[in-house]
Amino acid sequence: MSTRSIWQQRAVTDLSVGNVGLPSSRTMSVALISALCTLGVTPIWAQSSTNTEQAQRAAVIEEIVVTARHRTESMQQVPIAISAVSGEDITRARAATMQDLQYSTPNLVFGETGSSGETFIGIRGIGDFSRNIGFDTRVGVYIDGVFAGQSLSVDQGLVDVNQVEVLRGPQGTLFGKNSSSGVINIMSNKPVIGETSGELRGRVGNLDLVSGQLIANLPLGETTAARIAVVSQRQDGYIDNLYSGKELMSNDHLLVRGQLRFQPSDKLDINFSFDAREQDNELLFLEPEASFELAAGNPLAASDFVVDQDALLIDENEGWGSGLTIDYEFDNGYILTSITGYREVERKVGSDEDATRLFTLDARFFEDEFEHFTQEVRLASPEGERFRYVVGAFYFDQEAKTKRVVALGPGFGGPPEGVDAAIQDSSVDTTSAAVFLNANFDITDRVTISGGLRYTEEEKDAVINQFVFPGFGLAEGINEVFDRDEDYVTATANIQFQATDNVLAYFTYSNGYKSGGFNVDLVPTIDDLKYEEETVDSFELGLKSDLFDGRLRLNLAAFRAEYDDYQVFQFRFDPFSGTTALLISNAASVTTEGFEVEGHALLHENFDLQFGAGYTDATFDSFPGGAVDPNTGESLNVAGNTLPRAPEITANITGRYHFEAGSMAGIALLNYSYRGEQFFNPDNRDNSRQGGYGLWNASIDFDFEDKWGIALWGRNLTDETFRNMRGVSFLGIPFSLFAQPRTYGVEAFYRF
Repeated sequence: MSTRSIWQQRAVTDLSVGNVGLPSSRTMSVALISALCTLGVTPIWAQSSTNTEQAQRAAVIEEIVVTARHRTESMQQVPIAISAVSGEDITRARAATMQDLQYSTPNLVFGETGSSGETFIGIRGIGDFSRNIGFDTRVGVYIDGVFAGQSLSVDQGLVDVNQVEVLRGPQGTLFGKNSSSGVINIMSNKPVIGETSGELRGRVGNLDLVSGQLIANLPLGETTAARIAVVSQRQDGYIDNLYSGKELMSNDHLLVRGQLRFQPSDKLDINFSFDAREQDNELLFLEPEASFELAAGNPLAASDFVVDQDALLIDENEGWGSGLTIDYEFDNGYILTSITGYREVERKVGSDEDATRLFTLDARFFEDEFEHFTQEVRLASPEGERFRYVVGAFYFDQEAKTKRVVALGPGFGGPPEGVDAAIQDSSVDTTSAAVFLNANFDITDRVTISGGLRYTEEEKDAVINQFVFPGFGLAEGINEVFDRDEDYVTATANIQFQATDNVLAYFTYSNGYKSGGFNVDLVPTIDDLKYEEETVDSFELGLKSDLFDGRLRLNLAAFRAEYDDYQVFQFRFDPFSGTTALLISNAASVTTEGFEVEGHALLHENFDLQFGAGYTDATFDSFPGGAVDPNTGESLNVAGNTLPRAPEITANITGRYHFEAGSMAGIALLNYSYRGEQFFNPDNRDNSRQGGYGLWNASIDFDFEDKWGIALWGRNLTDETFRNMRGVSFLGIPFSLFAQPRTYGVEAFYRF
């Protein structure tokens, strides 16, 4: 596909990185007008009638097709707040991981936590990361229809992707487990039968970045084809360790993804997928802030990008998975779908908990292992009928294990050398089964009502073994077996009104459920091992529109969600013991409300502008025990505080300009995104605060004869500093985890 045809097919999606404050609307307007004048661009609606007709033929926003309701539908006809990012947009923006999606999607937040296996994902202020095997996620991630599972499995890298859909708000009816705040649905490019094609890409950049990618589509007869994608990347870190002389926050990973497609007829489509990945990084879990380093008499390390730590800092994450999807269309138009998935993943990390070159407290290693099996079967009624429905069943079985060993140095008053201070060796098995129904009924040509129900039964069994050396501030001995059984119903109801052929208004009610579980971590008391289920009621009012003869797309959504018994993972510092407890607690109630605006304007046949903005007010209505007074040790209610990692404002804007010169076609991108102030802990103290920041990103691609090309790119162009995490460590040490500084490089590609 040529660069121009790509331009006509899709619009750019902002996936931006950089770092400055949010400019005023006047500044942004002036910048836009200046850019248009510089490029010699006159907006379509300001052109002569002849030029307007030519522009209309060339510049129309194409329909985006999504599968949010397990059907193939136009995004503008689906009454859900959805952001869709195409594979072409991902490639142009040099998006390497799922975390880059946050810079194109309002009210979506990703966050690093110091380990590749602990990715935070939040939608509309509601999210979490899974530090331990007993805690489920709130955002369901699906890869080619297969549930990815825990945090360890979700961020696999965006390679050979056809499209990513981000569904905001509870999706408990159709997606069920672990989707109480939203869903991210990743769809790979399927093998194309009868076609031999492929692509080679190589990238180099600062921090000694070297990356290579191969994608190949191979026909295997008239009814079968295979597709393979391989990515290998190595990049040095950006934080110097004085003790070892190494650079931390490095990135070394390999990803292989393969598919085999068999299509013996127009009615039967069978697709088998397989993926494997391996990461071997040197990551930093605790970077002490300057105040601690100075107090410890180590001024050389009193910098945002310098540490002095003796422990072996490792982060190894590897796994593999497979999926089998079978679609069969009956003669009467019904479609039967079976999706089978299996995945194994494990990680091993080691960190320096005292954050110094002294052997005081080290996490010798944390090892987590997961394996899970999923099976979904569903039947979809024919399209075009007045009454349409999807009915199905889902089964999930997971086994998870963890082993955590902490070494306490003799200078800390710990055990004799060679004896571990704390050991957690536990397991959690989960089994879940569900049936669901979702239906739509056209009352008139313009009014449709829809609703759905899902019934789920779930069982969790845990074996908890914890040994702690006396005086460590944790429960010294736990050897218990726990189990819990739950069943629950989730529902959704919707009414939509097609005001015109290009304007849709809708109102949706939905509820969600997140099961209770076990805090399988080193805990202070046995009572801290359990937490209860949470529920949510959500209300959404939305408008979707295509205006000016398809040259402006504008989608709006307003929402309110009320959570009861909200599950919170937190680092809670005890001023008397001088240690920090890692707790999962149930807050009494949480409310999140706000809105999203997403737009796309074709200003000229060669220039388009895409923008989005989100506002979220996510607060604790009541959370007794959510914090401890640092002076008195008194338990505090943090009612009114903002939820962790829930910025009020998220915004993005992207301009893309297409140009040609002879056989060369090019695309220039300039992106900006903004994140407002956020806190990393429920106590909202200043030592867990990150101020608002803006991010810039740019690239320019030169494509020659639709065969080969080169590109220049840059991320975090202003090279400013912001934190991905901030708080107080187990020993009460204030720490930060700083984001990657400016990166830039060149890329070459060849298609065959």
